[in-house]
Amino acid sequence: MTVEGPQVSGKVFRFLSAMHPALSKGERKRYAGYDPDKWYAWTPDISAEFTDLMRRSPRDSSFARGFAYVAQRAIPEGGYVPTRTLFECLDRLPSAYRSPDGSGFEGRMDRAGHAIVTYACMPGFANVCIAIQGELTQRIQASGAHNVVVRHGQTCRVNGGSRCEFEVEWSGETPPANAYAIEGNDLTPEMGASPTPAANEDAPAAPPLPEPVTTTMYDPNETPSAALATPLTADLTGEDLFLQLRKRLSEADRQARMYQDARNEIERLKLEVSRVKAQADSEIARATKERDDALEVVADLKRKVRALVSDE
Repeated sequence: MTVEGPQVSGKVFRFLSAMHPALSKGERKRYAGYDPDKWYAWTPDISAEFTDLMRRSPRDSSFARGFAYVAQRAIPEGGYVPTRTLFECLDRLPSAYRSPDGSGFEGRMDRAGHAIVTYACMPGFANVCIAIQGELTQRIQASGAHNVVVRHGQTCRVNGGSRCEFEVEWSGETPPANAYAIEGNDLTPEMGASPTPAANEDAPAAPPLPEPVTTTMYDPNETPSAALATPLTADLTGEDLFLQLRKRLSEADRQARMYQDARNEIERLKLEVSRVKAQADSEIARATKERDDALEVVADLKRKVRALVSDE
């Protein structure tokens, strides 16, 4: 199937509708209306909508799950892409975004356990860089690679580069259990893809173009949270993934509330300790004064007794 123009998978917007922390109920409902089995033309409105969503997202790799999920779901069930094949064919492997020129990725292994990957499709700004960095981590982990580390290189579109560069390191690989290797000749951008192109008028209405947003320059040394680097598996259905992500988000919210409750309790106890200490200090000071006053009275009595004895 020939791709006539740039397209984005509806799975991305479905994922964002389930996971984006800043959406209103109306926005969440509208984005959930995107069909996960369709591809939507990458029009200026769709691009602006995606850009607005990503600018409002947390600066971590949580949204990498949506992009990696689209890629992994396109791998035939029971198969996996070996690490070397992954880098050799990364430009034509399924991805969340596709165009006549490919997915925007280019990769090459320059030595054992080390590769360079570049990306130049979806809009380039800090939150997208972080999401792409996390997506690469998960897709390489799915190839069976161990101890995967993905670092953003010095070249970045945020800093004026034409492509974002990523350095990838890993230590050996073990084929996933009960899976067969898919080699380069069997890989195409449409491999295993059930999504079909959706006409632009079929897409949910996009909001007006967002106002320009000032973004922070991306720190190439910054790494995403390790807690979000768990790879996605290709045997999950779309609804299973959304349900799993909702549960994880709910659990994260619960733990955040417990943490805040604990912090509040600690602050309350600190205030209580301070109050009790102040009260104890006051009682000690009062008792000390009473003792000093009593000692002064005794000393005065002794002086009077000595004076009477001397007079006699």
